[in-house]
Amino acid sequence: MDAVPYKALLESHVGSWEVAIVLLIVAYFLYRAGKEKAGKIVHMLLRLMMVIILVSGAWMLFTVHASEVYYYVKGLIAIVAFSLIEMSLGRAKRQENSMGFFIGCLVALVVVIMLGYRVFS
Repeated sequence: MDAVPYKALLESHVGSWEVAIVLLIVAYFLYRAGKEKAGKIVHMLLRLMMVIILVSGAWMLFTVHASEVYYYVKGLIAIVAFSLIEMSLGRAKRQENSMGFFIGCLVALVVVIMLGYRVFS
């Protein structure tokens, strides 16, 4: 793969992760404050970022890193993080106890980002 398309794909992937973390925190606190309409808008933007992350990540995985198991593990942990995000925001929206899921998804996000920068290799 040429360096320029890969670089653009990588930058969109990394930028989407950064925006997703900010949107997660904003949506969580909006839901906890009882501002359901604003929380829902931010939550939908977060879902859009998750789709961009999944598409760009899958594209990079299957075109560039297809032989590296390391990136498959990163992808699985990212899917777990997305699940925890949805669970924490769903519980926050219903005003149920969601702090455990929220902390869990933040930890999973930090692990995924560290894997992306190959801190553990």
